[in-house]
Amino acid sequence: MSVSLAGRLVQDVHHLSPLARLSLSFVDGGVEWLTWAIGEHTARHDFADESTLLGQVQAGLHASRFVLLPRLALKVSPIKLLTLGLPSLQLLARVEKGDDSALLAAQVQQVLFDHELATQADLAHGPALLSALGVASSPLFCAMDFDDHLALWQLARTMLSRDPALLQEAADFAARQARTPLEFCDYFRVYLDGAARLLAASPEQRRAAAEATLAGLLPLLFGTLDCPRIKGLPSPSEVGQAVSQWLARGKQVGFASLSQAVQQIVQHTPSQREAVDAPKAVRLYLQSAQAFLIGNPPVRGRLGQDGATCLYAIVSGSLRAELQVGVSGVISLRNFAPLPLPAAAVPKVLMTTS
Repeated sequence: MSVSLAGRLVQDVHHLSPLARLSLSFVDGGVEWLTWAIGEHTARHDFADESTLLGQVQAGLHASRFVLLPRLALKVSPIKLLTLGLPSLQLLARVEKGDDSALLAAQVQQVLFDHELATQADLAHGPALLSALGVASSPLFCAMDFDDHLALWQLARTMLSRDPALLQEAADFAARQARTPLEFCDYFRVYLDGAARLLAASPEQRRAAAEATLAGLLPLLFGTLDCPRIKGLPSPSEVGQAVSQWLARGKQVGFASLSQAVQQIVQHTPSQREAVDAPKAVRLYLQSAQAFLIGNPPVRGRLGQDGATCLYAIVSGSLRAELQVGVSGVISLRNFAPLPLPAAAVPKVLMTTS
Protein backbone atom coordinates (compact mmCIF):
# COMPACT_ATOMS: atom_id res chain seq x y z
CA MET A 1 0.00 0.00 0.00
CA SER A 2 1.19 3.53 -0.73
CA VAL A 3 -0.70 5.75 1.75
CA SER A 4 0.06 5.96 5.46
CA LEU A 5 -1.49 8.04 8.19
CA ALA A 6 0.47 8.60 11.40
CA GLY A 7 2.63 5.62 10.42
CA ARG A 8 -0.31 3.27 9.78
CA LEU A 9 -1.25 2.00 6.34
CA VAL A 10 -4.53 3.28 4.90
CA GLN A 11 -6.14 0.45 2.96
CA ASP A 12 -9.52 2.03 2.36
CA VAL A 13 -11.13 5.46 2.47
CA HIS A 14 -13.26 4.24 5.37
CA HIS A 15 -10.13 3.90 7.48
CA LEU A 16 -10.38 7.66 7.96
CA SER A 17 -12.53 8.94 10.81
CA PRO A 18 -16.12 9.84 9.82
CA LEU A 19 -15.29 13.52 10.34
CA ALA A 20 -12.18 13.39 8.14
CA ARG A 21 -14.00 11.37 5.50
CA LEU A 22 -16.83 13.88 5.32
CA SER A 23 -14.34 16.78 5.25
CA LEU A 24 -12.49 15.09 2.39
CA SER A 25 -15.75 14.78 0.45
CA PHE A 26 -15.86 18.59 0.22
CA VAL A 27 -12.52 18.56 -1.61
CA ASP A 28 -13.38 18.24 -5.29
CA GLY A 29 -11.75 14.98 -6.37
CA GLY A 30 -10.42 14.31 -2.88
CA VAL A 31 -12.06 10.95 -2.26
CA GLU A 32 -11.22 9.86 -5.81
CA TRP A 33 -7.57 10.84 -5.37
CA LEU A 34 -7.25 8.93 -2.10
CA THR A 35 -8.84 5.84 -3.65
CA TRP A 36 -6.37 6.09 -6.53
CA ALA A 37 -3.39 6.69 -4.23
CA ILE A 38 -4.24 3.67 -2.06
CA GLY A 39 -4.11 1.43 -5.11
CA GLU A 40 -1.09 3.10 -6.69
CA HIS A 41 2.14 1.32 -5.67
CA THR A 42 4.70 3.41 -7.54
CA ALA A 43 4.83 6.19 -4.94
CA ARG A 44 4.30 6.60 -1.20
CA HIS A 45 2.20 9.26 0.47
CA ASP A 46 2.85 9.66 4.21
CA PHE A 47 0.71 12.01 6.30
CA ALA A 48 1.31 12.89 9.94
CA ASP A 49 -2.40 13.14 10.72
CA GLU A 50 -5.80 13.64 9.15
CA SER A 51 -5.54 17.43 9.05
CA THR A 52 -2.24 17.19 7.17
CA LEU A 53 -3.80 14.77 4.69
CA LEU A 54 -6.76 17.08 4.08
CA GLY A 55 -4.62 20.17 3.67
CA GLN A 56 -2.12 18.56 1.33
CA VAL A 57 -4.75 16.86 -0.83
CA GLN A 58 -6.63 20.14 -1.26
CA ALA A 59 -3.45 22.08 -2.04
CA GLY A 60 -2.13 19.37 -4.34
CA LEU A 61 -5.30 19.07 -6.40
CA HIS A 62 -6.28 22.73 -6.56
CA ALA A 63 -3.23 24.83 -5.57
CA SER A 64 -5.38 26.53 -2.94
CA ARG A 65 -6.00 26.17 0.79
CA PHE A 66 -9.73 26.68 0.30
CA VAL A 67 -12.45 24.26 -0.73
CA LEU A 68 -15.55 25.77 -2.31
CA LEU A 69 -19.03 25.05 -0.98
CA PRO A 70 -20.97 26.57 -3.89
CA ARG A 71 -24.51 26.51 -2.46
CA LEU A 72 -23.34 28.28 0.68
CA ALA A 73 -20.97 30.50 -1.33
CA LEU A 74 -18.34 29.64 1.26
CA LYS A 75 -14.62 29.16 0.80
CA VAL A 76 -12.98 27.40 3.74
CA SER A 77 -10.00 25.20 4.46
CA PRO A 78 -10.81 21.50 4.85
CA ILE A 79 -8.62 21.64 7.97
CA LYS A 80 -11.04 24.18 9.42
CA LEU A 81 -13.94 21.88 8.52
CA LEU A 82 -12.40 19.26 10.81
CA THR A 83 -12.87 21.62 13.78
CA LEU A 84 -16.61 22.02 13.23
CA GLY A 85 -17.52 18.60 14.57
CA LEU A 86 -19.46 15.91 12.76
CA PRO A 87 -23.04 17.13 13.49
CA SER A 88 -22.29 20.66 12.23
CA LEU A 89 -20.43 19.38 9.18
CA GLN A 90 -23.35 17.12 8.33
CA LEU A 91 -25.61 20.18 8.28
CA LEU A 92 -23.34 21.87 5.72
CA ALA A 93 -23.30 18.69 3.66
CA ARG A 94 -27.11 18.60 3.58
CA VAL A 95 -27.21 22.15 2.22
CA GLU A 96 -24.63 21.31 -0.44
CA LYS A 97 -26.72 18.31 -1.49
CA GLY A 98 -29.72 20.56 -2.13
CA ASP A 99 -31.73 20.67 1.11
CA ASP A 100 -33.14 24.20 1.26
CA SER A 101 -35.49 23.91 4.22
CA ALA A 102 -35.89 26.96 6.43
CA LEU A 103 -35.00 25.04 9.58
CA LEU A 104 -31.77 23.77 8.07
CA ALA A 105 -30.90 27.27 6.82
CA ALA A 106 -31.27 28.63 10.37
CA GLN A 107 -29.15 25.80 11.80
CA VAL A 108 -26.43 26.41 9.25
CA GLN A 109 -26.41 30.14 9.96
CA GLN A 110 -25.79 29.28 13.60
CA VAL A 111 -22.89 27.03 12.63
CA LEU A 112 -21.38 29.81 10.51
CA PHE A 113 -21.73 32.26 13.38
CA ASP A 114 -20.34 29.93 16.03
CA HIS A 115 -17.25 29.17 13.95
CA GLU A 116 -16.85 32.68 12.49
CA LEU A 117 -17.10 31.54 8.89
CA ALA A 118 -17.65 34.32 6.35
CA THR A 119 -19.60 33.61 3.18
CA GLN A 120 -19.46 35.54 -0.09
CA ALA A 121 -22.42 37.62 1.08
CA ASP A 122 -20.62 38.49 4.32
CA LEU A 123 -17.38 39.42 2.59
CA ALA A 124 -19.29 41.71 0.22
CA HIS A 125 -19.95 44.08 3.12
CA GLY A 126 -16.34 45.26 3.08
CA PRO A 127 -16.32 46.52 -0.52
CA ALA A 128 -19.80 47.94 0.07
CA LEU A 129 -18.46 49.99 2.98
CA LEU A 130 -15.57 51.23 0.86
CA SER A 131 -17.97 52.25 -1.90
CA ALA A 132 -20.29 54.02 0.52
CA LEU A 133 -17.33 55.99 1.88
CA GLY A 134 -15.99 56.84 -1.57
CA VAL A 135 -12.61 55.08 -1.27
CA ALA A 136 -13.28 51.86 -3.19
CA SER A 137 -11.38 53.14 -6.25
CA SER A 138 -8.18 53.70 -4.25
CA PRO A 139 -5.20 51.69 -5.56
CA LEU A 140 -4.94 50.45 -1.99
CA PHE A 141 -7.71 47.94 -2.72
CA CYS A 142 -6.77 46.85 -6.24
CA ALA A 143 -5.54 43.33 -5.42
CA MET A 144 -7.15 42.10 -2.21
CA ASP A 145 -6.75 38.57 -0.89
CA PHE A 146 -8.92 36.60 1.53
CA ASP A 147 -7.33 38.14 4.64
CA ASP A 148 -8.03 41.62 3.28
CA HIS A 149 -11.68 40.85 2.58
CA LEU A 150 -12.08 39.22 5.97
CA ALA A 151 -10.61 42.22 7.78
CA LEU A 152 -12.86 44.63 5.88
CA TRP A 153 -15.92 42.52 6.71
CA GLN A 154 -14.97 42.56 10.39
CA LEU A 155 -14.56 46.33 10.16
CA ALA A 156 -17.88 46.84 8.37
CA ARG A 157 -19.96 44.84 10.83
CA THR A 158 -18.76 47.00 13.75
CA MET A 159 -19.58 50.31 12.06
CA LEU A 160 -23.34 50.06 11.62
CA SER A 161 -24.28 52.50 14.37
CA ARG A 162 -21.44 54.99 13.96
CA ASP A 163 -21.82 58.61 12.85
CA PRO A 164 -21.60 58.66 9.00
CA ALA A 165 -19.62 61.91 9.05
CA LEU A 166 -16.99 60.44 11.36
CA LEU A 167 -16.83 57.29 9.26
CA GLN A 168 -16.12 59.42 6.22
CA GLU A 169 -13.36 61.27 8.05
CA ALA A 170 -11.87 57.98 9.22
CA ALA A 171 -11.95 56.49 5.72
CA ASP A 172 -10.26 59.51 4.16
CA PHE A 173 -7.58 59.47 6.85
CA ALA A 174 -6.95 55.72 6.65
CA ALA A 175 -6.82 55.72 2.84
CA ARG A 176 -4.07 58.35 2.95
CA GLN A 177 -2.03 56.70 5.67
CA ALA A 178 -2.33 52.99 4.84
CA ARG A 179 -0.37 50.98 2.31
CA THR A 180 -2.39 47.76 2.63
CA PRO A 181 -6.07 46.99 3.29
CA LEU A 182 -5.15 45.59 6.71
CA GLU A 183 -3.44 48.86 7.60
CA PHE A 184 -6.51 50.72 6.35
CA CYS A 185 -8.64 48.84 8.88
CA ASP A 186 -6.21 49.60 11.69
CA TYR A 187 -5.88 53.30 10.90
CA PHE A 188 -9.65 53.57 10.41
CA ARG A 189 -10.10 52.41 14.00
CA VAL A 190 -7.26 54.62 15.22
CA TYR A 191 -9.02 57.68 13.81
CA LEU A 192 -12.36 56.78 15.37
CA ASP A 193 -10.83 56.08 18.78
CA GLY A 194 -9.01 59.41 18.67
CA ALA A 195 -12.12 61.21 17.45
CA ALA A 196 -14.04 59.94 20.50
CA ARG A 197 -11.81 62.23 22.59
CA LEU A 198 -12.37 65.21 20.27
CA LEU A 199 -16.05 65.18 19.34
CA ALA A 200 -16.33 68.92 19.93
CA ALA A 201 -13.39 69.63 17.63
CA SER A 202 -13.54 70.35 13.91
CA PRO A 203 -12.75 67.66 11.29
CA GLU A 204 -9.48 69.44 10.58
CA GLN A 205 -8.51 69.34 14.25
CA ARG A 206 -9.40 65.64 14.51
CA ARG A 207 -7.35 64.85 11.41
CA ALA A 208 -4.36 66.81 12.73
CA ALA A 209 -4.63 65.00 16.07
CA ALA A 210 -4.71 61.60 14.33
CA GLU A 211 -1.67 62.51 12.24
CA ALA A 212 0.16 63.64 15.35
CA THR A 213 -0.72 60.36 17.07
CA LEU A 214 0.83 58.34 14.24
CA ALA A 215 3.89 60.59 14.12
CA GLY A 216 4.37 60.14 17.85
CA LEU A 217 3.77 56.41 18.08
CA LEU A 218 5.22 54.85 14.94
CA PRO A 219 8.92 55.66 15.62
CA LEU A 220 8.56 54.06 19.06
CA LEU A 221 7.15 50.77 17.79
CA PHE A 222 9.78 49.29 15.48
CA GLY A 223 10.99 47.07 18.32
CA THR A 224 7.52 45.60 18.77
CA LEU A 225 7.83 43.70 15.48
CA ASP A 226 10.16 41.18 17.10
CA CYS A 227 8.14 38.05 17.84
CA PRO A 228 8.72 34.36 18.57
CA ARG A 229 8.15 31.75 15.85
CA ILE A 230 6.82 28.23 15.90
CA LYS A 231 6.29 25.53 13.29
CA GLY A 232 2.98 24.12 12.10
CA LEU A 233 -0.35 24.57 13.87
CA PRO A 234 0.71 24.33 17.51
CA SER A 235 -1.36 23.38 20.51
CA PRO A 236 -2.07 26.01 23.18
CA SER A 237 0.54 24.42 25.43
CA GLU A 238 3.17 24.62 22.65
CA VAL A 239 2.36 28.30 22.11
CA GLY A 240 2.56 28.90 25.84
CA GLN A 241 5.95 27.21 26.03
CA ALA A 242 7.31 29.21 23.08
CA VAL A 243 6.09 32.46 24.64
CA SER A 244 7.48 31.56 28.05
CA GLN A 245 10.92 30.78 26.61
CA TRP A 246 10.84 34.01 24.60
CA LEU A 247 9.97 36.13 27.61
CA ALA A 248 12.59 34.35 29.73
CA ARG A 249 15.21 35.62 27.27
CA GLY A 250 14.20 39.18 28.11
CA LYS A 251 12.26 39.67 24.90
CA GLN A 252 8.66 40.79 24.44
CA VAL A 253 5.86 39.43 22.32
CA GLY A 254 5.13 42.13 19.78
CA PHE A 255 2.68 42.73 16.98
CA ALA A 256 2.22 41.45 13.44
CA SER A 257 2.48 45.00 12.03
CA LEU A 258 3.15 48.58 13.07
CA SER A 259 -0.41 49.61 12.29
CA GLN A 260 -1.79 46.92 14.59
CA ALA A 261 0.53 48.08 17.37
CA VAL A 262 -0.70 51.66 16.96
CA GLN A 263 -4.33 50.56 16.87
CA GLN A 264 -4.08 48.52 20.05
CA ILE A 265 -2.24 51.18 22.01
CA VAL A 266 -4.61 53.97 20.96
CA GLN A 267 -7.69 51.86 21.62
CA HIS A 268 -6.60 50.78 25.08
CA THR A 269 -4.97 53.96 26.36
CA PRO A 270 -7.38 55.16 29.07
CA SER A 271 -7.57 58.82 28.13
CA GLN A 272 -10.72 60.47 26.89
CA ARG A 273 -9.83 64.17 26.87
CA GLU A 274 -6.12 64.36 26.15
CA ALA A 275 -3.93 63.47 23.22
CA VAL A 276 -2.04 60.23 23.57
CA ASP A 277 1.24 60.55 25.55
CA ALA A 278 3.13 58.28 23.15
CA PRO A 279 6.13 57.09 25.22
CA LYS A 280 4.01 56.54 28.31
CA ALA A 281 1.24 54.77 26.39
CA VAL A 282 3.69 52.40 24.69
CA ARG A 283 5.57 51.63 27.89
CA LEU A 284 2.49 50.95 30.01
CA TYR A 285 0.72 48.86 27.38
CA LEU A 286 3.71 46.65 26.61
CA GLN A 287 4.73 46.20 30.24
CA SER A 288 1.19 45.24 31.23
CA ALA A 289 0.78 42.85 28.29
CA GLN A 290 4.08 41.04 28.92
CA ALA A 291 3.37 40.73 32.65
CA PHE A 292 0.00 39.21 31.85
CA LEU A 293 1.47 36.72 29.37
CA ILE A 294 4.14 35.58 31.85
CA GLY A 295 1.59 34.24 34.29
CA ASN A 296 -1.19 33.21 31.94
CA PRO A 297 -0.49 30.66 29.19
CA PRO A 298 -3.16 30.03 26.55
CA VAL A 299 -5.52 27.14 27.15
CA ARG A 300 -7.53 27.06 23.94
CA GLY A 301 -7.16 27.99 20.28
CA ARG A 302 -9.48 28.78 17.39
CA LEU A 303 -8.40 27.88 13.88
CA GLY A 304 -9.04 30.49 11.20
CA GLN A 305 -11.17 29.96 8.11
CA ASP A 306 -7.99 29.59 6.06
CA GLY A 307 -6.85 26.60 8.11
CA ALA A 308 -3.43 28.21 8.50
CA THR A 309 -3.82 30.90 11.18
CA CYS A 310 -4.91 30.34 14.74
CA LEU A 311 -6.00 32.60 17.60
CA TYR A 312 -5.34 31.71 21.23
CA ALA A 313 -7.47 33.50 23.81
CA ILE A 314 -6.29 34.01 27.38
CA VAL A 315 -8.66 35.22 30.10
CA SER A 316 -7.67 35.80 33.71
CA GLY A 317 -9.42 37.97 36.22
CA SER A 318 -10.59 41.15 34.53
CA LEU A 319 -8.12 40.94 31.63
CA ARG A 320 -8.07 39.22 28.28
CA ALA A 321 -5.32 38.73 25.71
CA GLU A 322 -5.30 37.10 22.32
CA LEU A 323 -2.24 35.67 20.60
CA GLN A 324 -2.15 34.96 16.88
CA VAL A 325 -0.05 32.40 15.06
CA GLY A 326 0.17 33.41 11.42
CA VAL A 327 0.88 31.45 8.26
CA SER A 328 4.63 31.96 8.73
CA GLY A 329 4.52 30.72 12.34
CA VAL A 330 4.98 34.15 13.95
CA ILE A 331 3.37 34.41 17.38
CA SER A 332 2.11 37.97 17.83
CA LEU A 333 -0.05 39.87 20.25
CA ARG A 334 -3.39 40.58 18.64
CA ASN A 335 -5.20 42.08 21.58
CA PHE A 336 -4.72 42.87 25.28
CA ALA A 337 -7.38 44.72 27.21
CA PRO A 338 -9.78 44.64 30.15
CA LEU A 339 -12.74 42.36 29.65
CA PRO A 340 -15.78 44.24 28.30
CA LEU A 341 -18.62 44.86 30.66
CA PRO A 342 -21.52 42.39 30.35
CA ALA A 343 -23.93 43.39 27.60
CA ALA A 344 -27.48 42.39 26.83
CA ALA A 345 -27.70 39.19 24.87
CA VAL A 346 -27.97 39.66 21.11
CA PRO A 347 -29.25 37.18 18.51
CA LYS A 348 -26.52 34.98 17.07
CA VAL A 349 -27.01 35.77 13.42
CA LEU A 350 -24.58 36.86 10.77
CA MET A 351 -25.04 40.06 8.85
CA THR A 352 -26.98 39.53 5.66
CA THR A 353 -26.90 41.60 2.55
CA SER A 354 -29.68 44.17 2.56
